[in-house]
Amino acid sequence: MILFKNNGKKGDTIVEVLIALTILSLAMSISYSIANSSIMALAVARKNAEATALLQQQVEYLRITDLSAWTDNANSYCIPEPNNGVAPVLKLSTDVSCTNMDGFQISISRRETDNPNIYTTKAAWQMGSKQYTAEMTYVYN
Repeated sequence: MILFKNNGKKGDTIVEVLIALTILSLAMSISYSIANSSIMALAVARKNAEATALLQQQVEYLRITDLSAWTDNANSYCIPEPNNGVAPVLKLSTDVSCTNMDGFQISISRRETDNPNIYTTKAAWQMGSKQYTAEMTYVYN
């Protein structure tokens, strides 16, 4: 099927060039969009792995911390990284030490159930305009 009459001249018409450029720019924008979303998914997965490691660290601190400072279940706490071999201590999660250098807000809460030894550790962080969370539940015996 012939769209344009060539009249014996060599080369492409301006319309053919514009159509080709349109198709090329469409393909490039789709490729960019796919690559950008893949990079964002990788960044979120990396932060999620960091958050999981922090939560595991909080659970380990929870195992060796004196929990007598836990006054009520309405508050949430965190356990900042101990310095120089000092035993870890509970801090209210609103304390500045509950936000680490990578921007994770750490909190530990205790469920108000028949078993008060169930703790939930939570890490929250923000990437761009989105808020993300990871959590881990621990049964303390």
